[in-house]
Amino acid sequence: MVSKFASMVASLAIATWALNVAPARAEYPDKPITMIVPWAAGGSTDQTARVLAKAAEASLGQPVVIINQPGASTTIGLAALASAKPDGYTIGTLSSTGYLVALQGRQLPFHPIDSFTYISYYGDNVIGVAVRSDSPWKSLKDLVEDGKARPGAIKYGTAGVGTTQHLTTEALQFSSKAKFVHIPQQGSAASMPSLLGKHVDFVTETSVWAPFVEDKQVRLLAVTTPKRSKLYPDVPTLTELGYKSLRSVQAIIGPAGIPEPIRMKLEGAFRTALKDKAFQETMDRLAMETIDLPGPEVKKLVEGEYELASELVKEIGKSK
Repeated sequence: MVSKFASMVASLAIATWALNVAPARAEYPDKPITMIVPWAAGGSTDQTARVLAKAAEASLGQPVVIINQPGASTTIGLAALASAKPDGYTIGTLSSTGYLVALQGRQLPFHPIDSFTYISYYGDNVIGVAVRSDSPWKSLKDLVEDGKARPGAIKYGTAGVGTTQHLTTEALQFSSKAKFVHIPQQGSAASMPSLLGKHVDFVTETSVWAPFVEDKQVRLLAVTTPKRSKLYPDVPTLTELGYKSLRSVQAIIGPAGIPEPIRMKLEGAFRTALKDKAFQETMDRLAMETIDLPGPEVKKLVEGEYELASELVKEIGKSK
């Protein structure tokens, strides 16, 4: 009996020792986090994501390393993100193009909505229809009328086929009966050199045009935001001109299945980072509007935009 009792005490002691010397599970995050930006370097998403990630490092206590994986209208980067381990160490940015390409008939290796965990929102990218300042078109009406009078003579650039910018212009053509020729670019950053170099006649593009509007090289004819931009109050929206347009989403996401405590920590870090001075200055410089939304609301917003875009694509398809 004594021997059995002694054995039990010894086993308990060994178990207690093992608990005391076993390494504690590291608190997330205990190593750098990778952020996949599915656009080329230099575009508005890339610029803002870099500054936002840097600001989020203060709350996370670890570096956030940006990896650009552009191509195929963001689907290359999003495919890599969707297939990543859902442990919070690989996250990425979501632009509306990322879920709209599914409506273009492409076979994607991921579900455009359900393959991702929604972490937080950070703003609306102001998409604008822009022309060179020496252009004969002083208004969107001028451009549309010329596009109707000379079908196929006017070339326009966007970040690529299937992007929000492309679909927005297709919707404009459908509604106005104008006919333009699409010249896809290698991301938003390439669109402005193409416009200024006269390779295209106008661009429907994210706010990479902002510095050129400021120095009078480029004229902004219309924007796609629900309301007029606070930075360009004299520029009408497509909606008020009678055309449908889509919201240009900018959000932080991860692969589906990230544990909720980790997702919440990421959400808190990125929402806190919205207050960072350098981030706010970058958003203002690029004419983007900061918007703070939690992950669950981001998913609802994306689902609503996807439904609207789906209806728009069906309308356009019926006309062809």
